[in-house]
Amino acid sequence: MSASEPVRRLFERYASDGVDGALDLSSDDAVLVVGPETSAEPDRYEGTEGGRRYFAAFDGALDEVRFDLREIRHETERELIGVVTLSGVGAATRIQVEQDVLMTFAVEDGLITRVVSHLTLESARAELGLTQG
Repeated sequence: MSASEPVRRLFERYASDGVDGALDLSSDDAVLVVGPETSAEPDRYEGTEGGRRYFAAFDGALDEVRFDLREIRHETERELIGVVTLSGVGAATRIQVEQDVLMTFAVEDGLITRVVSHLTLESARAELGLTQG
């Protein structure tokens, strides 16, 4: 199985089955890092409970949360960079919001073990230990 398959299924499952469907594709000790360049509230989320805490942070702030995977770049055999659009509607304002981010993914044995958000390709590639080019 290609490393991109679990990543694609993660986004499909979130859209169709919500948080639990998406978390089924992550290892029990998966790590999600949302850095200060991509969030007003940066944090590190560990394991299944951390994943639930990440998604719960949208409650009361953003409704109709969507993650659209627009592209996957294979960087190494088990590491990828996804181009993702996060969108939703402000819970209080009803204003449509949208943010494009890059996410690095590490995949082992068909499960996602690490996700880190980035604003630039240079940052994403550096996190994977790769140089631009």
